[in-house]
Order: sequence, then C-alpha cells, then structure tokens
Amino acid sequence: MIATRGPAILVLAAMTVTAAALSSGPVEILGAEAHPEARAATTLDSSSTALWFCAGPTAELDGIDERTVEVVGISASPTEGRVTVVDETGRAVERAFRIDPGDRLEISPGQFVSGAMFAGVTVEVQGGAAVVGQTVAGPDGADRRPCTTRAADAWVVPWSTTARPGNRAWVLLHNPFRAAAVADLRFVGDIGRRETLDSQGVVVPGRSIVAYDVTERIADSSVVSATIDVRVGRVVVARLQASDGSGPRATRGLDLAPGVPELATRAFIPGVGTGAVSTGSSGTGASVVVVNTGVETVEAEVVVRTGEEVTGLEPWRLVLRAGQRHVVDLDAGRLEGVGAFGVEVRTLDGRPIAASVVQRFGGDDVSAEGGLAVRPAAALAARGWVVDLDDRYGATTDVLAVMNPASEGIATIEVKVLAGTAPSGVARSVELAPGTQVSFDLTGGPPVVLAVESTAPVIASIHSRTGEGATASFAVAVAGTEARPAPSN
Repeated sequence: MIATRGPAILVLAAMTVTAAALSSGPVEILGAEAHPEARAATTLDSSSTALWFCAGPTAELDGIDERTVEVVGISASPTEGRVTVVDETGRAVERAFRIDPGDRLEISPGQFVSGAMFAGVTVEVQGGAAVVGQTVAGPDGADRRPCTTRAADAWVVPWSTTARPGNRAWVLLHNPFRAAAVADLRFVGDIGRRETLDSQGVVVPGRSIVAYDVTERIADSSVVSATIDVRVGRVVVARLQASDGSGPRATRGLDLAPGVPELATRAFIPGVGTGAVSTGSSGTGASVVVVNTGVETVEAEVVVRTGEEVTGLEPWRLVLRAGQRHVVDLDAGRLEGVGAFGVEVRTLDGRPIAASVVQRFGGDDVSAEGGLAVRPAAALAARGWVVDLDDRYGATTDVLAVMNPASEGIATIEVKVLAGTAPSGVARSVELAPGTQVSFDLTGGPPVVLAVESTAPVIASIHSRTGEGATASFAVAVAGTEARPAPSN
C-alpha cells in the first residue's frame, strides 16, 4: 500500500456542516424503505464506520496490466481503517491504514494475493470521511469509477457482450462476509433466456470472490443480460468487459461496471450526450439496454432530458415481455443536432425495470481512438455528491453532468471545491428546472475533489475521454441525503 499526499483540504469543516443540513430534511420513501441507499455513498459522521467493496481482476488475467484501489481522505481529521483482500481460493489478507486529510492510499490487490486472477477488496473506514475508487488498465483501454458501499441479495447486469471475436465478459460475485452465499444466475442472450448447468446454486464461500465466465457459457451473443438471485446471504456484483476491437462494431475497451442492486419504475443517466462528448449528433455508438426481469409484460419508454423542460423529442416506446430485454439505438438519427442531454427510462404501468447506457467510441474506423463506457442507470437521487477527479481531471475530455429528476420543482445546485483548485468550467450556482440537466466541461487542470450540493435531490455523473479510452460513472452520494424520485406524472 502506498500513501501519497494530496492537495490541501480547503472546506472540509464546511462540508460536514453542509451534510448535516442536507440530512435534516425529510427523505422520500417507497413502501417500507425508510432510508434509500445509493450504490456508493460516503458518510461524513466521524463516529460511524463505512464499508466499501471493490471487485475486479488482477494483472494475472490476460489483457490486464494493472488494477489499483485508491482511498482518498476527505475529512478534516485523519482517516483510519482496514483493508481486506480476498481471492478465488478464499485467501484473505488484512492490513490497517491511517491517512491524513487530503492523502491518497493506493492498493494493488494483486500484490496481496499473488497468482490470483481476481480479487475482492473491502475497505473499512473507521471515522472520518473517505471516497474509495478503483482503476483497471490494459492494452485495450482503462476504466475508473467509485467502488460500491452496497451488498444485496438480488442484482441485474443489463449489458455485456460475448460476440466473437475479441469480446470477453465475466460476472464477479464478491462475498465480503464470513458466511457462505448461494446464488442463481440467469441470462438473456440473442436467442432468449439461457441457463447453464453450473449457473444454479453457485456457492460463494465467505470472504472470497467467484468469477463467472459469461463468454465460455453464453458464447457469441451481441448482448447478454444477467440476473443474480442470492438465495443465502448477500454479495456484491460487478461485470468485467474486455474488448480488443477485432469484433463486431470494432468495440474496444475495458469496462468494470457495478451491477444494479434494485429495480425501479424510473431510472436515470445524466451526461449521455454532452457539449464535448456528443452522442447522437456525432455518432458515438450510444444505446440504452432495458431489462424486464419480472413475470409480467412491462410498458416503458426512453425519454431524452436536455436543458429545456420541453424538448419536443418523441420518446422511444417499448413493450417488454417477461424476462425480455430491448436495445434502443440512440444513433438512429432522432437526436441529430441535439446538444447536451441525459436519458430517463420509465415504465408506464408501475412495474420496475433495470437499464444501462452503453457508449462506444471509434465506431467502424479501427484506426480511430476507441473506448467503451457503460453506466447502469441510477434509481436514486441525492442532495449531496462528492466527485473525485484525480487522474481523470487531466484527461482529454472530462464532463460533469447533473440532472434534476423531479417531475416538478426547481433544484438549485452549487459546486464547491473540497481539495485542489476550482476548475474554470464549473458555474458556482445553477438552477435546474424539473426533468432537465446541465453539463460542465472540466477539461485540463490538476486533480480536484468537488462537492455538488443541491436544494432538492439530483443525480451527478462524470464522463471522461483519455488517451487510454473512455470511462463513465456516477459520483459518490453523501449518505443520508438520498431520495427516490417520485413517480412521473
């Protein structure tokens, strides 16, 4: 583990006060769910303990050069904790750590479990606030995004591809707890539902990781969706996609995306098309994958959200039978000339779905700079977000997008600097009308940690292009400020 000194923390005390204020209001609930929980959330309560879960490969896997997990201290006081690294054989190695405000701790999981191809990392943060993320890199690209703070008993992986040649995919099941878990995996490929003999009753021993090779079991499918039902225990699910550009659509990149731990009647992805990374108008190969995991037919639509309340753009209407998935091509010409936009997937009959946005860069021109970025849609919004840009802030293109998912009511957002230098492309305060989004071009400059604060729940996402490819993810929510958007009118 390597600790490095980060830029000075400027407004951490103010951030703690702000978080308390953000958490003081009522939280929207659905049914008995009193406290909605984002996939990745940091707590600013110095007396609490937070767990972060990071599943992924090591450099022992063909096509992976490096994987690092990074802990960033964003508290005004030192942050202490423990790192536990586990592998497929059940080896578990623990180390304690302490980092000062603004420091970054780098962890190379492969050094803990020599010879393992996959490793699960649990970071326990005892007091003080922190953000934990991971980076995976190889000859075909790189991916960087926050780790998750959720373990669950049901997951959906909306998109992967095993189309030959050149595409490989794995579903990763990380069990960070001591008791064993048992899971059933089901797939939807190009020819409908698929199950394999070894996909039922998959045992994930305590403190271990299981890598299920989708390419080997569901071969040559342009889109593979997966559902994971955990009969016993809870796990953390991620999907690793490795594409070398030799296959259909010349898809090239590495993508390590979290699974979807909850279904929703409304799900959102900001910043699909932006001023700097435009989709639709520039033909960047963007599509939306919608999955119905239920037993009844679902009526849904894919809606484009821009900076205007009324866009005049006709939504894509879908009818999904039980266990069916559908792919909506956003490059079909309907969005020609549209600037920055995000996407909402919503159902019209109250039945929940899961969805992902897939963006490919480079297209059929194999000489062009490629990239693959996949974001599972978010079902929750929050009034506080933390954005750690670090190495990505020096990328070719970095875009922060914020969406107001509400059907009514204005959200006033403020972007503040927690560490580093304020980027010139960010406005101090912006009002977002219902159903609209705003994008900030953050290209150039040193590393920075930002806070996005809002008077109403919003959704924050970051999209980056680098010389190594493309990456996209949601920001880290401030725990206690999450809310589920109300049903659409």
